[in-house]
Amino acid sequence: MSSLSRFQFIDIFRGCAVFFMIETHVVNALLLPPIKDGFAFKLLTFFNGFVAPSFLFCAGLSLAIMLHRKWDSFISVSSVFWKYIARLLFIFCVGYALHLPMFSFHGLLELNDDKILSSFYQADVLQVISLSLITLSLLTVVIRNSQKYYYVISFITLAIVFSSPIVREMSYEQLPHWLTPYLTMNVKSQFPLFPWSAFLISGTIIGSLFMKAKEKNIERQFIIRTSLVSVGGIIVSLLFEILPFEIYPDHNFWKASPEFFFMRLGFVNLFFCTWWLYEQKIETIFHNTLLTFQKTLSSIVSSMKVFGQESLLVYVVHLWIVYGSVLIHWSMILRYGKTLGYAECFALSLGLIIAMYFLAYGWHWIKNNYSKVSTSLQYALVTSVLIAFLVR
Repeated sequence: MSSLSRFQFIDIFRGCAVFFMIETHVVNALLLPPIKDGFAFKLLTFFNGFVAPSFLFCAGLSLAIMLHRKWDSFISVSSVFWKYIARLLFIFCVGYALHLPMFSFHGLLELNDDKILSSFYQADVLQVISLSLITLSLLTVVIRNSQKYYYVISFITLAIVFSSPIVREMSYEQLPHWLTPYLTMNVKSQFPLFPWSAFLISGTIIGSLFMKAKEKNIERQFIIRTSLVSVGGIIVSLLFEILPFEIYPDHNFWKASPEFFFMRLGFVNLFFCTWWLYEQKIETIFHNTLLTFQKTLSSIVSSMKVFGQESLLVYVVHLWIVYGSVLIHWSMILRYGKTLGYAECFALSLGLIIAMYFLAYGWHWIKNNYSKVSTSLQYALVTSVLIAFLVR
């Protein structure tokens, strides 16, 4: 997709999620454990809890835009469809590669340590994104009618949300070890499909409604209605939590409860509306009134945009730096451990964010100015790493 055809505010939204994701990972990895018992960390965790839903929501938005423009290409299973599926399969493999216990295919096949394998099999956000998008893409081929398609995925979303508290607490001892992390957090898994995939599908649904509003030139009305519905959803979700009875046994608001899901989705929708408003309205207001502040804000937002457009690269590299990998034997967590205070964590977060910005900007510049070179580099790097992994 060319830069001219992109929705810049979605790139900014995704970039903002990446920005705070770096801070979240650094703080969670390095902050001194006793500090995590305080109110400040709980408050920070609450706000950082919107990072992953926003990231997933943006992936759904991107699919909605693609389906709106290329629906016929998807249902006809054209080359566009297969290229998209191939990219998603690559992202799926990258998700597992980030948790490789060793850089050897043969060694991995012979590994029988359940503790190490559980770490490798854990469901990460990249697996949730790729599997959810693959499923949504395949459903276009099966359903074929766009109106029915969005009815079906709306039903699927509600089914996922309301079944999550039950699904995540069930026993899966008889299932393969690689499948269990997609269903529950009782094994080492941060992102089971229930309810995380529902954030992505919600983004697809909202994105479709937004594209229809854009066609009718009623984007502003759509954004206002979405904002009001989001605020209402947040309020209703909180009211449901204070009811004198519980629908689910062993109910925990902060885990997979529908109330918590809809509260977070409400805030994510508000972020979506806010960035649209920035792109359409606020930037002009700042230009006319507070020029200096507007320039500073525009510079920050431009950085977010680059983060959003190169989010996969930033995601992978920053995780290597924070947590390490089988190819890099240095990491922040090995260097510092869980020994730092807030000041040190935020300073390291800022330094890593700046480094990732220059990495993203450099790669973005190469792609825009030397597209054939960047493509060749990607294929060469992936091929060489894959061959090395298979022969070791």
